[in-house]
Amino acid sequence: MEPPGEGGEMAAALRAAKRALRGELRQRLRALDAAEKQRQSRLLSRKVISHSKYQESKRIAIFLSMPDEIQTEEIIKDIFKQGKECFIPRYKPHSNQMDMLKLSSAEDISSLTLTSWNILQPSDDDNVREEALTSG
Repeated sequence: MEPPGEGGEMAAALRAAKRALRGELRQRLRALDAAEKQRQSRLLSRKVISHSKYQESKRIAIFLSMPDEIQTEEIIKDIFKQGKECFIPRYKPHSNQMDMLKLSSAEDISSLTLTSWNILQPSDDDNVREEALTSG
């Protein structure tokens, strides 16, 4: 059993460590040029696509990348090429809730709405997409 107050101190220390790690990662990402980011994205995509769990999966949830992140476009194209189902996140405003909604094709991405955080996702009134956790 922890002495009183230690749990709160540990949680605060963990939050501070996460904040510091995120800051360090942002600095490292900024230092990479576009060609290196693209090279690393291709390497990661190949690793994911060749992984046995990916190959066995029929339904895959993936994020749509932003410019400063690992690019997921190659993986998304492969998901559809292999006939798998693809689900992407939709964040609820002012909430911690996130739904994973089905994309019908790689081209379907162009129909998505850009949020205030510059994230592409299905619009809030899009109620026709299948939700990953309530189906299959």
